[in-house]
Amino acid sequence: MAQWKERFLGISELPEELSDAEMEQFFRLGKRDLATITGEVRPKFRLAVALQLGFVRMSGRGLNTFKVLPRPLLKFVADQFNLPAPTIASIRALYSKRDNTRLEHQAQVFKWLGLASHTKRQERMLLAAVRAASQGTGSIDRLISIAAIWLHDRKLVIPALSTLREICVRASKDTEQSIYVAIRAETTDEQRKQWTETLLSNRKDGRTVLEWLQKSPKRRSPNNLKAIFEKIDFLTELGVNKIKLEGVPTERLQDYSRSMQHRSPSRFKRLAPVTQALQLVSFLKLSLSQATDTVIQLSGKVASDTVSRAHEKVKKADAAAVMTFREALTQIFELANDQKLDAEAVRKKIVEIHGSFGVQVFPTRSAAVRSELSDSAKNVRPLLRRLSQLDIKGVENDRAMSGLGLLRDLYAKQMTELPEGDYQCPGTWKSLVDDNDRQRALRAFEMSTLLELRKGFRRGSVWVDYSDTYRDRDHLLIPAETWERQRKRHYDLLRLPMDVDRYLDPLIKAAERGLKAVAKAQAEGLLDIKDNDISLDRLEAEPDSPEVIAARNLINDEIGTIQLPELLLEMDVHVRFSKELLGRLPRSDRDLLLSYAGLVGNGTDMPASGIALMMTELSTADVSGAMKSQEFDSAIDRANQQLLNYMKQLPIMALYGDDKSASSDMMSLTTSRHLWNARIDPRRQTPSVGMYTHVSDRWPIIHHQPIVLGERQVGVAIEGVVRQTEFDLKRLAVDTHGYTDVGMAISHGLGFDLCPRLRNLRERRLTVPRDMVVPDNIGSVVDQTLNLDFVRSNWDDLVRVLASINNGTVSAVTALQRFGSAAQGDPIYRAAKHLGRLLRTIYLCDYFTNPVFRREIHRVLNRGESIHTLQHAIHVGAVRHDRGRRPDELVTISAALSFLSNLVIAWNAQKMQGAIKVIAARGVTISDEVLRHISPVRYASINFRGTFRFPLDRFRSSLLVEGPARLKVVGSSP
Repeated sequence: MAQWKERFLGISELPEELSDAEMEQFFRLGKRDLATITGEVRPKFRLAVALQLGFVRMSGRGLNTFKVLPRPLLKFVADQFNLPAPTIASIRALYSKRDNTRLEHQAQVFKWLGLASHTKRQERMLLAAVRAASQGTGSIDRLISIAAIWLHDRKLVIPALSTLREICVRASKDTEQSIYVAIRAETTDEQRKQWTETLLSNRKDGRTVLEWLQKSPKRRSPNNLKAIFEKIDFLTELGVNKIKLEGVPTERLQDYSRSMQHRSPSRFKRLAPVTQALQLVSFLKLSLSQATDTVIQLSGKVASDTVSRAHEKVKKADAAAVMTFREALTQIFELANDQKLDAEAVRKKIVEIHGSFGVQVFPTRSAAVRSELSDSAKNVRPLLRRLSQLDIKGVENDRAMSGLGLLRDLYAKQMTELPEGDYQCPGTWKSLVDDNDRQRALRAFEMSTLLELRKGFRRGSVWVDYSDTYRDRDHLLIPAETWERQRKRHYDLLRLPMDVDRYLDPLIKAAERGLKAVAKAQAEGLLDIKDNDISLDRLEAEPDSPEVIAARNLINDEIGTIQLPELLLEMDVHVRFSKELLGRLPRSDRDLLLSYAGLVGNGTDMPASGIALMMTELSTADVSGAMKSQEFDSAIDRANQQLLNYMKQLPIMALYGDDKSASSDMMSLTTSRHLWNARIDPRRQTPSVGMYTHVSDRWPIIHHQPIVLGERQVGVAIEGVVRQTEFDLKRLAVDTHGYTDVGMAISHGLGFDLCPRLRNLRERRLTVPRDMVVPDNIGSVVDQTLNLDFVRSNWDDLVRVLASINNGTVSAVTALQRFGSAAQGDPIYRAAKHLGRLLRTIYLCDYFTNPVFRREIHRVLNRGESIHTLQHAIHVGAVRHDRGRRPDELVTISAALSFLSNLVIAWNAQKMQGAIKVIAARGVTISDEVLRHISPVRYASINFRGTFRFPLDRFRSSLLVEGPARLKVVGSSP
């Protein structure tokens, strides 16, 4: 059942209003329905039975309410029987209060639809299914929705809400109890009591320890790093690092930890003992893993920042040296032209000139940077001293581990010089480590070790057991024993052959065909080879035709303008996304306002206080609470999935693409400079975080993820395709930052192709196996360097990585870090790199010889850029200094911004469809070919700012299905 149709499952009464699409979906009777009702039901009850039939389709249960039925619905159903519609009626009135007849007909409807009441055995099966679902969520409302879908999929009548709630509460408590048992097995009562007392005790600054741990990292500074290390030391001294909860679902631990993150000490005291233990241990364990991850990330950033500063200093020194050398050359030329001096005198003067400026000459810029680091990188010692105290582990003979071990001993002895000896370090640092100045040698060795640590954490050769991200490879991939048992199943799921040559042979043939196509195109003058690079004519932008411009103006005039609040309400009527944001159907005006307030607060730059001024029924605390509540249970992502399903039903969306292609790219969002994971945007020179989005060729955002600026984006690009479930993507267009050779291999193994728009000329060369025949006229752009034996000998290990990404054991982001450029020399890296270069060659041959394909790649990428423009219009300002410090907050900001963008697209699309009908009624027909060129990403007519008013009076009857009395007036004064 499509997700957008699931939103009514389990309701006990009809909404006061239904949209035309909803009546068409649930209450449109087919020929068989009409024949059955006409043949088996007396005329006076046919309307009532048809209404029951539609309601059961809609909700999965019987219509037992005595409320008045919507007048449009009565007319819609009555027209299908050519009957007059009653002016006002309830289901009870239609049966003239004959309840036995109503119940008999209800049973008959169940029979026609093949529905039955669940048995005791099926109830036990349902309990087991909900118990499994409760591993991923602790929300009872969410579990009730899952239970309703489970029953509906098995043609079982959905029972009363109280029955479902009882089953879901029981399942959740069973899961909670199993987690509690696991926690008790790892910790003692005395331990937990001591931890509780410690967390509630006061520090010197007056805050409790709990409040201190809850405080998120601030800016990237030595003091901040010191504070995070202090938390790690504190938690390890408590023994949190020894807690092993391997069988406990991470999602539930995260839920408990989030609850504790927002809980005050006084409220924590009042928790029941079991809940207190669950939240306490989860919070401490996740606090330790997150603090460790943060320290490792910041340490890597300190290393890269230190190198960047040294690089800039060397560049400035080079510029000064140029001037010095120019002056020296001028003096030498003057000496050469001085006829009074003999050769010996000239030689002596030149030696004096050389000694006067004393600039050391380095063979390369990198050598100069390493020398500068050895002189000035004194800030890394305190960092390395603290890192050496972490429980870092690594593979045998790893340079980072041996270096860190040596430094740990030197720091313990308070030594400031590196003893003479033969040290394990990269060859490029060897001369500096052997320097006669042993203090300088120690600084060089420290810098070398820090950079090796950075690489080691990225490639997985060093790790910390209690980290969440930087763990050893065996914990990141499918366990070896499990892989041995389930290898065949994973190959089948990936649709990959176990015989590697069955995989490679078609690719080799495709590369051969591609080379011939490129050679033919070059011979025919369709492309040119210059300076060992393939040159293509630039694709000219397609101008809008007069027909497209005229049609766009007609449609825009018909649609008109709207404010954001009204847009939210209109789309909620169509999509019912407030149900997902709340975890249940809204029951009051306040419920609706809270869902919208949280969404606007997370997805725009408006503060909670500003939103509260616009929604006078809500306080600033209410808005802040609504924003935090949307961090739980992927509420916004579920709402977005429902919206995507709705958009699939709009015929106009099918004109834009086939849903097989998408693009992905990053948009930088300005943040406070106090945000620890902010980086300077090189274009705007402002502190920023990245919002990485995947945009379908039909326009909507299908996946989002916040990222750190400056990182390679290929892992995030692949992760988005794998984790989204709405579209069967075959092609992902990316820019240069979203591509690597290894990423090319990983994506193809996962069932789709990366299609990069490459700027680097080296990456545009064609690379083939050594024994492949290359046409003479393109030999200058082809490298015969591929060794596919690397792929053959490491095929099973490579597929194990693919399977681990595919089933969620490891994210593509982490996998591409472990097996990316930092893992040079690793057999899996070599195999993926050579395979990726073969795939890149096949792609480039198509790209060079097929202008239609090339234009399609550019078109999809341009759509992503248009979406980013829309997102900047929604989120104009910077992310506030008190938001985005925790990963959950950044994910929620990204989700809300993506969802608001999709709401704008969906609103435009459905308005465009309505406008087309109105325009057609005036005798003007707009062809599909013209519509294909009119984007649904128009936002100039949408007011995202100003004083908002939520006109609930117009939408209340459509949005509130059941619940207590509603507020009369909503919104701030105009």
